[in-house]
This record gives sequence, C-alpha cells and structure tokens, in this order.
Amino acid sequence: ALVVGAGLCLLRSTSLPFLAGQPAATGRHGHTAMRGFKEDFESWRAALTPEEKKMVQNQATGEYNKKFRKSAEFSKNLPDEKLKSFASILGKFFDTEAADYKKELERKVPNYNQLLEKAGDKVMDL
Repeated sequence: ALVVGAGLCLLRSTSLPFLAGQPAATGRHGHTAMRGFKEDFESWRAALTPEEKKMVQNQATGEYNKKFRKSAEFSKNLPDEKLKSFASILGKFFDTEAADYKKELERKVPNYNQLLEKAGDKVMDL
C-alpha cells in the first residue's frame, strides 16, 4: 500500500486525472525523465486488469477521504509482481531525476575566479 500510495501521490502531482491518459505537464529539466517514465508507466498500466484499474482509481480518488481510508477497499493491494514492477519504474524515474538534478547543480555553480581570470589577462597601465 505504501508503494501504491507513493506512486499515486507522484502521479497526482504530475497530472490530475490518474488514469485519464492526458499528457503530464513537465518542467524543462525533467522532460526526458518524465517521458521515459510515462512510457514505462503506460505499459505497466496496460498490463492491469479492469478490476485492478478500478481498484487503483478508487484508491486514488478516496486518498483524502477519512471514511474511505478506514475501509477494507483502501487496504487492498495489487499483486506482488505488479507492485515490484511499479517499484522498479519509480526507482528508474527517481534515479534519472537525481542525475538530472546533479547535472543542473553543476551547471549552476558559478566560477568565483572568473573576475580574476578576466582581469589577469589585461595589462594595467597606471
């Protein structure tokens, strides 16, 4: 239930309808990671049975409903192989996002010696 819940929160933040198939809005830095995730997720979602799709949709819809969270339907899980498959898709997505984040940080680090290097090339005639 924890993996499904984390996945639902991630998907809810990327696009409002969970199983509607609308394109997710992405930022500039995560575009490639999101595209790969979307393809993997679409193939995973296609492997779900109609009953499993309905269960996941109901759980996503009732995520913030106190009464629903106490029900037996909320505590149901997908089969282990499908959870493991989804966990691997999420793991791949987070690894790609982490790599993109590190690359972005490296690009943003300013060269603190740039002024000295620029001034060092010129001859000062006082």
